[in-house]
Amino acid sequence: MSSNVGEPVLLALIFADRVITEDNGKKGIIGTFTKFFAGQFPVVFPPWGIYVCVTNLPPGDHEFSLELEFADTSEKVMGVGGNIRVNNGSEPVEIAIPIPHAVFPKEGRYILLLKIGTEIVGSRPLWVDKIP
Repeated sequence: MSSNVGEPVLLALIFADRVITEDNGKKGIIGTFTKFFAGQFPVVFPPWGIYVCVTNLPPGDHEFSLELEFADTSEKVMGVGGNIRVNNGSEPVEIAIPIPHAVFPKEGRYILLLKIGTEIVGSRPLWVDKIP
């Protein structure tokens, strides 16, 4: 049976209060959100997490990175990364990333970019609003 691996497919890119890995390997995604609220800026929110699930990657080791940038200026506010190992390209690969300390300089729309190698595989917005 040959594997037919083409473009990577992003199955999930989720912001959450916590992403845990249970003893059996299952991921628990607790408290998903799309927006932060702050009274003043710059602001650091309590630790949070990002859940990533991607498939259709060729077998082997792959570098990945998550970059969060301010949408209006492309100013990078956070970057994390690492390596993932793919045994079978048709199986989804799950990644749980803790974010202990991300500084948001101002209110507005931020964009999270997922890269595998140098290729952007997906993105999603995160809004940071001032408490009225």
